[in-house]
Amino acid sequence: MKFSKELYVEQAHKLSKKLFSKEKSEHDASDEITSEASDEITSEASDAAGIPSKTGEVLMSSGSIHRTLLMYALPVLIMQLLQQLYNIADCAVIGRLCSGFGLAALGVSGLILAVHINFFIGFAVGVTSAVSYLFGAQNFEKLREMIATSIWLAAAAGLFLTLIGEQLGRNYLIWLSCPLEAFNDALLYLRICLWGLIPQLVYNVANGVFRALGNTRTPLYWLAASAVLNIILNLLIVGIFDYGLAGAALTTLVSQWALGIGMLWRLTRIDERFSFGASAAFLPIQELFSLLRLGIPSGMQAAFMSLSSLLIQINIDSFGPAAMAGMVLFAKIEGFLYYPAFAYGMALTGFIGQNFGAGRLDRVEEAMRISRRTTIYSTIVICSALLLMSKPILGFFTEDAATLSNALAAVYWIFPVYFLYSLNQVYIGGLKGLGETAVPMLSALIAYAIFRVVWCESLLPYWHDMAVIYSAYDVSFAISLMILIPAYRRVFKHSEHPKSAHSALTA
Repeated sequence: MKFSKELYVEQAHKLSKKLFSKEKSEHDASDEITSEASDEITSEASDAAGIPSKTGEVLMSSGSIHRTLLMYALPVLIMQLLQQLYNIADCAVIGRLCSGFGLAALGVSGLILAVHINFFIGFAVGVTSAVSYLFGAQNFEKLREMIATSIWLAAAAGLFLTLIGEQLGRNYLIWLSCPLEAFNDALLYLRICLWGLIPQLVYNVANGVFRALGNTRTPLYWLAASAVLNIILNLLIVGIFDYGLAGAALTTLVSQWALGIGMLWRLTRIDERFSFGASAAFLPIQELFSLLRLGIPSGMQAAFMSLSSLLIQINIDSFGPAAMAGMVLFAKIEGFLYYPAFAYGMALTGFIGQNFGAGRLDRVEEAMRISRRTTIYSTIVICSALLLMSKPILGFFTEDAATLSNALAAVYWIFPVYFLYSLNQVYIGGLKGLGETAVPMLSALIAYAIFRVVWCESLLPYWHDMAVIYSAYDVSFAISLMILIPAYRRVFKHSEHPKSAHSALTA
């Protein structure tokens, strides 16, 4: 079914005629329509034209593809870069104001937290796929149930993972072979930040909902406010009152709770036809399983990537604290490539999901073509700039020569082929938008969780050099792309008769 401005105007005209035909003529009805009916019509007509409604939602199944996709993806990109600056602020404070092993402690505990958080970042992309499909199909009753169920699932999972993490935190660090010098700091930081899992999971799922509704500005505003709060608290608690690593963890925790609560409140203020509220019903069991079929593979994809990092971290730890800290710094500068690519993929999922729900496969195909070209060119430009400026940027975080040398080596090995990873995100976003989340999960399992580990375990006994670890990233990007491209072509070819979880959501 195709949506257009003319179609919605026609529907609005019929609605006003039906409401007022008993009292007035059609001409009088259009002049004296009630405020409530007028708001609904304005919202629908605006959505059809790709313009935000009064509550921020945008229907993207009409209008200029390039402009709509750019305006939709740009706030997501800014949000991911802001998240990177948010992390950099913590890194700079801990690296310069905390103990000598603060960065190493941040790196190893951050990996453990990332496994939990990244699963729900991935799960939220699955939610985006489901919600955008229902929004594109204008199935508001199911949409309201979908949003409520997703948020409560995230909150419950956050509490469960927090309690498990508090009990097993020491075991996690032992399993990762955390150096004794950094062990106590890492455990302290981990135990404090675990209590931020609940708001972080709620935020990520709520963010996925807003992306699906075409509203990428609201999460950006709330994240910006949270980042400012975090920086102010860091300067106050760590910089002035000298509370050290514990103070840095507490400021992060306060900022995360402010962000989660703010996003939850904002979900109660969207279009009342599908807004979040205590009275909203949950999805029936069958449809809940359909949501999980979309969300769990997407979450597992992210978890496999984090698991890969955890397993490789064991090998990195064998090179000592300087190598550990060097990879932490590499991750900070890598974020300027990783987050834009990841953000674009997430935005593409929402755009394609809406158009798939509306039956606009022509727009799906054109969006993919535009996205491939955009990501390749932009990644090459950003990568070139970072290669030229990497030494002064990394030098901002540390004055330790060994740490800086390790970080620079990672940059020079991995960045030249990073455009392959950006293409990966385009095809992952396309597949998820079409309701296929299993293939991205399998590609992450094979290329990242399995291949990287096998590569390192096979070569390091004969060539004990960090170059083995860096090269594992390069080759894995190409392997993942070899899995994703033919899978996308197959799914798109059969998309006129979808067998994905989407079909159950609109049953």
